[in-house]
Parts: sequence; C-alpha cells; structure tokens
Amino acid sequence: MPGTTIVRCCGGTVDQGSVDRALDSVCFTDRYDRETVVRSTEERIAHTGYEAYPTEVVETEDRTILLEGRLYDRRDTEATLENVAALIAEGRTDRLSEWLATRDGEFLVTVVDRSSGTTWVVNDVFGRLPTYRATVGETTILTRELKAIRRLAAALDGGDVGVDRLGLGQMLLFGYPLGTRTPFDGIRQLPPGSLLEVGSGDLTSLHEFRFDRYENGGRSVTENARALKDRFVEACRRRAGATETSILSLSGGLDSRAAIAGYDAVVSDVGEGTLLAATSVREDGSNADEANVAREVAHSLGVPWSSYFVDRTEHHRESLLEMTQGMNTVGMALGLDFAEQLAADRPGATLVTGDGGDKIFPDLTPPTAVDSRTDLVETLVRTNRQFAPDEIEELIDLEPGRLVDSVGDRIAAYPEVNLEGAHAHFLIRERGINMLNHGEDRTRHHLWTTTPFYAPELFAEAMACPPEQKAGTELYREFLSLLSRELAEIEYVDFGVPITSAEYRAKKFAYGWLGARPRLKERVLSVVRSQGEAGIHSRQLLAEAVADADGVGRRFSAEEVQRIAWDGSGHRPHQRYQLATLVAALDPIESPARRPTRGRPVIQGRH
Repeated sequence: MPGTTIVRCCGGTVDQGSVDRALDSVCFTDRYDRETVVRSTEERIAHTGYEAYPTEVVETEDRTILLEGRLYDRRDTEATLENVAALIAEGRTDRLSEWLATRDGEFLVTVVDRSSGTTWVVNDVFGRLPTYRATVGETTILTRELKAIRRLAAALDGGDVGVDRLGLGQMLLFGYPLGTRTPFDGIRQLPPGSLLEVGSGDLTSLHEFRFDRYENGGRSVTENARALKDRFVEACRRRAGATETSILSLSGGLDSRAAIAGYDAVVSDVGEGTLLAATSVREDGSNADEANVAREVAHSLGVPWSSYFVDRTEHHRESLLEMTQGMNTVGMALGLDFAEQLAADRPGATLVTGDGGDKIFPDLTPPTAVDSRTDLVETLVRTNRQFAPDEIEELIDLEPGRLVDSVGDRIAAYPEVNLEGAHAHFLIRERGINMLNHGEDRTRHHLWTTTPFYAPELFAEAMACPPEQKAGTELYREFLSLLSRELAEIEYVDFGVPITSAEYRAKKFAYGWLGARPRLKERVLSVVRSQGEAGIHSRQLLAEAVADADGVGRRFSAEEVQRIAWDGSGHRPHQRYQLATLVAALDPIESPARRPTRGRPVIQGRH
C-alpha cells in the first residue's frame, strides 16, 4: 500500500541503490512519487504515494517524526506528534497506552531520535494501516508495501523469501492468516496498538481489547442505541471535517446506509465540504437490486448518487496482485476498478465505507453452545472455513492437526476468560483486522478511505452492549431508526424486506436457525446459489494460474488445484479466487521472463 518504508542496517551500510529500486517498484501509477525523510549510512526512511495521500513530517531540535494517515480528533497535529514522540523517547509507555486507547484515527507514526539514533514506530489500536516487517541478514525492513520487502530480500539475499507453510495453510483455511503471520517466511505483520523499536526488534503491546465484559447490560436497548447514535454522529463529524469531498461507498446493506445518514447529519456543520454517494455495479448485472436500493437511499437524503460499472479485468487482477501480493484475492479486483474510476473523477476525495458495522452490531457469540476450547476451535473452523483441513493437506502437504492446533494456539493468547468472548475476539482480531482491513486498504492505492465504525469510543461503547440486545438486529434496528427512520424502512437487500418489518424478523430467525446448523445451511445455499459468470471466470482463472506459475509444484499439488478448478459445483467462486491468488502471488517475485503465450485451458476441457 502507499506509505512508509524503513530500511535499517545494523552494523553495516544501507544499500541505497537496492532501496531506490524497491521503492520505484511500488510506485504503481504515474501519479505516485517517493520522498526520502531520513537518509544516513545505516538507515533510510521514505514514503511513496500520490499527492493527496496523507503524510506529514515534523522536525524538532532532536527528532524527526513522520505521520502516515490521519488523526481525526486532534486539530494541532504537530503538537500532538511532538508529545507522542516525547512519551516514546522517555519510555513512558503507560501514558502512551492511555493516549492510544482513545485516539480516533488511522495512522502509523515513525519517530527518529537523532541524538541516540533510535527509531520507533507506533500504530493505531485497530492496525488500520497494515504494515509488514522482516529481517534479511543485518538489514531490518518495516514497510506498508509487502512487495518492497520481497524486492529487497531478493536484492540483499540473492533470492525471494520462502513460504510460511502454516501461514499459507491458515489463508486457505479462513481466507486470512492468524496473528502476525503472512504466507511468506520471515515476514510478519505489525500487531495493532503496538510500539516497535526498529533496530532491536523490541515490540511492546500498548493496547488489547477484551470482549467478555458487558458494562452496558444494565441499560435498555433504546438507551444504548441513543448513546451509540451520538458517538457515531461525532465520529462522522470528525471525518467529514478532514476532507473537502466525501464519497459514500453505498451498497444495499445497513452499514453504508448508517454511514451516509451520519454524514448527512453533519456535513453542513463542518464547512463547505461536499457529500456524494457511489455504487459499483457489476458488468453482468448480478447486483442490480443492490444498486437500486443504494440509489433509493441516496435520493431519500438528497445526496447526489452515481453508479460505476466494474469488472475483474486482467489489468486490475494483475495490478491487485502486484499491489497486495496475495493479501487480497483477485476476486476483489472489482473494488480496485471502482477505486480507480472514483479517483479519476474525484482526485483527492475520501471514500467512506461501512466497514466495521458487521463487527460492532451483530451478536458475535458462537452460533451453538461451546463447552471447551476444543469445541470453540471446531466451531470456528466449521463456520468460517474456506477449504477443509483435509483438503489443505492434499493441496500443500500440511498436516490437518498442525493447522487446527494453530487456531487453538491463537485463542489461548486472547485475554478473555470465557469462550464466548474469545469467539468474538477471533472474529474481530483475525477476520476483521487480518482480512477486512486489508480489503479496505486496497482502495488506498488510489484514494484515502475511512469508516466511522472504528472510532475507538464508539467501538468500546458498542462492544459493552450485551449480546442478547444485538441478537435479531434489535440494537441495530433501533440505532438506525434513530439516525433516520426513513432509511430504516427501505429494503435491506440481503433479506428483500426492511429491517423494521415482521417478515424480516421471521427471515432473520430462519437464517439464525440455519447458522447453527452449518452443514444444512451449506446444502440449502448450494441449491439457491447461482455461480453464473463468476463461477466460469474463477475456474478459468485458477486453471490459468497453474499454467503460468513457475514454482507451483514446489508449493501446491498442481493435480489437486486442477481438480478444484473443474470439479463441478464442489467449490464456490470465492474459494477458487482465493486459491488462484495464492498460486500466483507465491510465484518468485524475480521470476524469469514468461515463456511465449501458451494455449489456455478452455471450458470444454473440464474433467
């Protein structure tokens, strides 16, 4: 992603030429540039991106401070950064933890103390800007760009980084790795809410959420909804005041609907800002109903609305692989196409999403009773898996027991004292931060994106509400009705009826009943699911990935991949997109020139 890169060579000299070439390789469009903030014999700190990408450099007598991202609740950013830098340099991690816990923003702060030569990095409590780190020989690399690490490793060590088989297995199992893993050996993600001393690698956890306490359980649904509405509107106000043009990425669901209602309530209060709405429409028309509902939502508020036709073009698939190195599936190329078009029409705008609404409002406790950690692991695997552990063994020769045990190891590291809270922690820390944050970050290759749902005070308020108030969308229905009764009464596309209707309650109950019976749910969905163009496209793409990859035989069973590509209705398009992404992304980054175009597998060749 655009942003910060730090290269530090302890006991040696930074290879500046290799750093330059790595930074050039992540300037993905003509709008990108790179700028060096610190350059010395042993360290290089730079950032890449386009003109509107938010970065700020503060120079004091003793320190250089680089802010990537935005602090929404601080007007005097320079003074704030100087205070944070002092807390870090003085080792006052208790005060730093207090500061971080309530800080509303998406940010990565780098602090360089020129007198001691020490460099630190601190990120927000949700890890909203995914960041990677690795050590190659005596060189430590921390960067927002996974590709930059792979490029530098190839230059410094003479070869591409290897594969972390367990991380790869986790990505096949869930669609995302667990904890700090990536599918690449030795490359780890920076945990959310962390302070890293770059040279030594010392990592301090400054903040960790707990989800087994419901302090708002003594209040009624209406009281909790009113408190959440007030905090939500304030989060929208802060974000709307940070940019000239805000574009709501509007779908037919509830989360983006809440976001546009919150922004509409405050945009006239924050100055001369412009509020727009936009919806991506697939070329095959498969989300036409969603677009129609989005248009109705925008028009009911008088917000200008536009639709953009998007597709998974070869250009966008290749760009997505280059930009995210497998952390987004190629099926998400639709989103990259959408962001590219928006940036061309509205350069410098901020895209606002409903990300996070699916975490703070639903009941995140297990769908069935769990009596032990073993039960919890089994439930998480059964209800969230992409590929089954036995199938993953056939694909990459990873023992199912080792893969399943890694899920238990993650749960054991959580702070919750009950299994229900640990289940919620998994969905937020692993799925939310390790997958959905990466999905939203993809948009930042073209324009900045934010969401009001991850404002820390709002998040804490929502997670303190008891699960029984969230069940059946009760709390969300009251919250949305307080924001806009009119929007609450517009059809919710996922159910085909408004959430205020009796029919919705009946459908929600039936869906919840199926959710507690995942095998039956899958059989029901397989009957009504129409894979259509995505099914055909994902098969072709997966077969082509095997044909194109130079090192597929060392990492995957080519025979098993081909079986999955052509096995009738045995796999969903998303599974095939996930597998095709990993096959292509794990190909050596310094691979030889492609051979002349060879014949492509065709539909008639399925078996």
